[in-house]
Amino acid sequence: MAAAAELAYNPVMLPTAAFSAERPLQGAEVEAALGNSRLVSVCETTDPDEARAVLSGVYGPHVLRVQDESTLALKLRGAEFARLHLGELRYGTSARMAMPRAHGHWVFSYLRQGEVWRSGDGERYGAGDAGVIAPDEVHGLEMSGDMQLLNLRVDDADMGSACRSLLGSDLAHPLRFADHCGAGGAPVAALLRVLGHLAATPAYPHAAAPQLEGSLRDAALFELLLAWPNSYTRGLDAPAALPLSTRRARDYIHAHAADVPSVADIASAAGVGVRALGRGFERHFGVSPQRYLQQYRLDRVREALRSAPPGVTVTAIAAEWGFWQLGSFAARYRERFGESPSQTLNRH
Repeated sequence: MAAAAELAYNPVMLPTAAFSAERPLQGAEVEAALGNSRLVSVCETTDPDEARAVLSGVYGPHVLRVQDESTLALKLRGAEFARLHLGELRYGTSARMAMPRAHGHWVFSYLRQGEVWRSGDGERYGAGDAGVIAPDEVHGLEMSGDMQLLNLRVDDADMGSACRSLLGSDLAHPLRFADHCGAGGAPVAALLRVLGHLAATPAYPHAAAPQLEGSLRDAALFELLLAWPNSYTRGLDAPAALPLSTRRARDYIHAHAADVPSVADIASAAGVGVRALGRGFERHFGVSPQRYLQQYRLDRVREALRSAPPGVTVTAIAAEWGFWQLGSFAARYRERFGESPSQTLNRH
């Protein structure tokens, strides 16, 4: 195949009525998503260079190759929703996509039309199937010329936060989702329901709209975690109940994280001794109180970097959350998220 363009790939687009005339839709949820006016045209081009520029600005890095560049007819529609991306993507020609490095997000995809093959093992996805690309996944996909994808992109930190909320504890091992779910199953139905509901939510002009969208985002991630088989499915069936003292300590950390409270401060707020506090956190969160506090602060820094206005620096955001030793902070950040703080800031 002839090399075409190195593109940023985070499939996250929802289709429009223009696509619906070409083929009967599959399910009322898809119908609702397609016709919703919230979705806007992101790109419609036959120019590989333009496609590269647009996709690089919207998504994470990937390499795209098409057999004949003159047949490229990329169409992209999408909407941003509380750090989620909804969307529809099609190339208009057979293509091969590969992610050369970790990209920091989950991509849940519903194959509305066409076929997709995973390069590593050749597994085939047909119309009506759904799949997931993990944040650290770098394998390639081969796509038929009539492929149309409905996608939901989720930041890894948001998905981890949602899983921790459902569990009532920190994650003891990496979160993984089943990468292929067949047509007609509960996971596919949940993904379509989530896409349809989010796309059908108006973009309200009110100041409180971000709070509404944040709540809907969390509910959407909760549904995917409950409906889509994953490495925490068994734990979600019976989440551990937090004792009152551990819950008080957790809430105190959340409220005072920027002040970097000491373990003694946290224990005092929870009404227990330091040793009892440690035992409670190890049992229910799988980490020490100090580690939990550090991870929570790092998560908040990541959120701030992703929503920072122009001119805001990594140093300023790190200091806001009590990270003064920048070298140590950067190392811990990279360990947790697989990229440097500046990479997060520049990408968003």
